Amino acid sequence: MVHSASLLIVEDDLALASLLASEAAARGFRASHAASLPQLQPLLDRRTWEVALVDLTLGPDSGFDALRQIKERAPDVEIVVISATTSLASAIQSYELAAFAFVQKPFDVGHLFATLERGLERRRMNLDNRRLVWELQTINEIADGIARSLRLDDVLVGSLKRMVRALDLSGASIRLRDETTGVFVEEALIGTPLINAMWTTYDGPVPRPSDRVIATRAAVVIEDLATLAPPNRGDGLIIRSVVSVPMFAGEELLGTLSIGAEVPGRFTAEDQRLVGIFAGQIGAAVQNARLHDVVSRGKREWEQTFDAIGDPIAVFDGRGELLRGNAALAAHLGVEFTAFRGARCCAIGFCEGEGEDCAVSRALRNDGSRTEITRRDGQIFSVRTFPVAGGSDGAAVVQTAKNVTEEIRGARRMQQMRDELARANERSIAALERLKSTQAQLIQAEKLSAIGQLVAGVAHELNNPLTSVIGYAQLLEDELLDAGAPLREPAALARDLRRIAEESERAARIVRNLLAFARRQAVARVPQDVAELFGRVIALRAYEMRLNSVQLQSDFEPGLPKVVADGSQLQQALLNLVLNAEQAMRGRAVRRLRVGARFDEMASAVELFIGDSGHGIDRANLSRIFDPFFTTRDVGEGTGLGLSICYGIVRDHGGQISVDSRPGEGTTFSILLPALVEQPEGRPILVALADTGDRDYLAAALGGWGHDVLTAASAPDAQAICRERPLQALFVDLPVLAGDLAGWRAVRQTDARAVPIVLTALASGEGDAERFGRDEARAVLAPPFQLRTLRGAIRAIAKELV
Repeated sequence: MVHSASLLIVEDDLALASLLASEAAARGFRASHAASLPQLQPLLDRRTWEVALVDLTLGPDSGFDALRQIKERAPDVEIVVISATTSLASAIQSYELAAFAFVQKPFDVGHLFATLERGLERRRMNLDNRRLVWELQTINEIADGIARSLRLDDVLVGSLKRMVRALDLSGASIRLRDETTGVFVEEALIGTPLINAMWTTYDGPVPRPSDRVIATRAAVVIEDLATLAPPNRGDGLIIRSVVSVPMFAGEELLGTLSIGAEVPGRFTAEDQRLVGIFAGQIGAAVQNARLHDVVSRGKREWEQTFDAIGDPIAVFDGRGELLRGNAALAAHLGVEFTAFRGARCCAIGFCEGEGEDCAVSRALRNDGSRTEITRRDGQIFSVRTFPVAGGSDGAAVVQTAKNVTEEIRGARRMQQMRDELARANERSIAALERLKSTQAQLIQAEKLSAIGQLVAGVAHELNNPLTSVIGYAQLLEDELLDAGAPLREPAALARDLRRIAEESERAARIVRNLLAFARRQAVARVPQDVAELFGRVIALRAYEMRLNSVQLQSDFEPGLPKVVADGSQLQQALLNLVLNAEQAMRGRAVRRLRVGARFDEMASAVELFIGDSGHGIDRANLSRIFDPFFTTRDVGEGTGLGLSICYGIVRDHGGQISVDSRPGEGTTFSILLPALVEQPEGRPILVALADTGDRDYLAAALGGWGHDVLTAASAPDAQAICRERPLQALFVDLPVLAGDLAGWRAVRQTDARAVPIVLTALASGEGDAERFGRDEARAVLAPPFQLRTLRGAIRAIAKELV
């Protein structure tokens, strides 16, 4: 990738620094070099750096001090550390000082610059995320300010003030379209008095950017207004760079939002996008404010109209006598109001009923009513009668007669305004959902950064196959370059090359295997020769064993049956155990490694063993050695995953792993794997256990012996399989039996062959499921399951079926 990123190289080896600088220049980097800490400081003062390459060895200086200085001055710089040391502690300390990556010398230049590219990408992502957080905060601040008021002036001025403060602007303005004239006028300005005067009565040498926005209905970004001015007239411009964006309400152009700065090239595409978001918010707020103004105006108009409304209104005192009425009431009665003052409510004609049963009398008893009165001309009035608490002048009851038609018109107007408010609210909700989506992306980006924590854990495991690849490659290189030495046969050379390819593939699988420990993912398995697999592992470590004076004793029983396994995973487990044995024998006078395999007839399994003459394991730690991340080694010498990975691999293959250790004398690990001795009966075995771990283990063990295995986790699933397919045997636990005991009884009654049942739990209770299990089971297995007892149950079932 070619770019113009700035690269700081901190390397005391001038030849290497020159090579790196030349390669960096070829790739488009703008590189500078410092050979020591005194040379580093001026470079940090001079400019901003995007990525740095730091050697931990800088003559008398420490590369860690260089890391600290760079991070103190420029926290955003992504640092790639290079070092000739293989110390895991150095790598860990580098990461603690916020280094992006640790690359060991000698390194591939392409790989190194690919790492720098990833560092640049993370820096860009971090900066983008930081800006997104800042944008989100600014958007929320403006949204909060908008929400505090529905007055248009407050909304516009408050939004501009927050924008000017957040973006450090010289000025900002909003032009809105006058709903009456259609002319776009300045509604809000923020800036210095000179800038305000210029924007208010603009008659400058260049067209107003907002005029272009109004004409094109598109955003305008001008890096330098002076370039648009006639000759010798651009120097006097106060505002040099401008962003102006449209504000829409649906397809309607409401106005423009413009921001300006006194320096050219001030704004970026990101600034334009952010201003566009602000414009959307302000546009929605303008619509809300205008709608609120419409509603407020309507309310005032309605109150005024109500005072002069043509509908009759009558006010009665506590005796039911008329106190006041409006002109419409007089018009309704056809006489002057004074002629009816003091008249009884029945004379007014809006009460249905007389005496204590009329509407006014009921209202005096705090019982309001609503009735409809039809006039002779056909108009219908809605008459409402209600009491008045604490009315002046003795007013106790108000009666209004309202034309129904006019009320419907008013209701329609109010509904229209409510619909407009609802649409504006929907737009606000949509904007909020977009903000939530942005927040989710930030959280996700933050979560992705946690993946880097696995790097330190896999370094130990990856180093082994890579060491083998390098070793074989160097041996082949030496052999080919040595003109005096006889060249081996092509087949022998091909075997070494094949081992290089195999170990490279195994290195690629190691990371997947770490995940497999947690996920227990299914793997492709085929019959494997364990002696051959073990031989490969020993061959990989033969050189190191000779180098460390390790005596190797092998004892492989001839004619061993094959085991169904994933060769790569099994080889990894064996290699982990061999490496642990070598580690345990460090510092011992006698270093003896015993490896071998034999056939266990009782378990119908192949037993592999690895014994060492190391320091042994304390009895207190024996029960914890297979726990993930448990280790007794010093910090930096192990991750505590090796034995837990071995345990997971062996258990996923339906096997067992055990340890026998004597402190001060040595340790022996034994692995027992089901052997493919003979092809079993063709009918499948159903394993119906509620516990996932036990179910998977039994399925793997039975599959290792060559059986076709079906699994079920619940009573309905298991019963369906029993009805649909003939089975060789059924392994079931109490939870699955208890899930549908009646269904199991029905299955057994219709099972003419009486498929043998193996109960995988102790049925010591007196419940119905326990009694049914004891009555129907041909054998009982209790977890934790052992291959010998499991094989014994299979043999017992097979004898019954003969």
